This record gives sequence, C-alpha cells and structure tokens, in this order.
Amino acid sequence: MMLPGFSRVRSGFTLLEAMIASIILGLALTSVIAVASQCMRYLTDIRRTARSSQVLQQKMEDIRLLSWSQLQVLPGTFTDPSDTNRVYAGTITQTAFDSYNGTTTMMKVTLTVTWTNQVYRALTNSLSTLVSNGGLNKYIF
Repeated sequence: MMLPGFSRVRSGFTLLEAMIASIILGLALTSVIAVASQCMRYLTDIRRTARSSQVLQQKMEDIRLLSWSQLQVLPGTFTDPSDTNRVYAGTITQTAFDSYNGTTTMMKVTLTVTWTNQVYRALTNSLSTLVSNGGLNKYIF
C-alpha cells in the first residue's frame, strides 16, 4: 500500500549513466597506465645511466693500472665484457696535456660511453683523468 502523495521511486542507474561512468573509468585507467609506462621508461634510463657510470669507472681503473708504454698503444674503442647485449659502446680519447722539452709528460684520457634508450635516443656519459709518465710523484717533484 502506498501513502498518498508519494510516488514509486525506482532505484538503479539508467543505461546512459552507466555508459558515462564506464567512459570516465576507462579514461582514468588509460591515464594511469600511460603514467606507469612513462615511469618504467624513466627508471630504465636511470638504470642504464647508472650502469654506464659503472662501466666507465671499471675501464678507468683498468687504464690507471697501465704503464706509460701500454697507454701509448691503447685502442680507441672498448666494450664491457659483461655487456652481453652490446648496449654500451665506448671510446677512448687521449690528448697531450703537458710536455717538457718536446716530450709528452702527461696525457688526458677521456672515456665516453654511448647507448640508445627505449625511444631510440642516443645518450652518453663520460669520464676523464690525467695520467703522467712515471706517476704523479715523478710529475710533481
């Protein structure tokens, strides 16, 4: 029995309301997935940049162990032995930094590593050091 003055109220959503809610939910989920995808690419770039710094540091430590004569015949490129996917390509640049009586006494060695990120953009990282003939003590004193 219905009370006078009250009409029957139907509960639930209409088809139009359900479609609008679905569209809004779809847009929200799409934007969340797009942000998550961008974050994953960003994290991959950060990891590869950190790994390139490790590759540079390892190669620089190898170079610091070389004698002056070994340094003179150093190849112009290098790769990381543990880089099985060949992600990183390295170059070695040597320039005379200081000379005495026409003889180079100090070399500037610059290592550069290049790699391509997920959107095919080339990125680089580099590290430089000075190496002297006979060590720094011979150079300074």
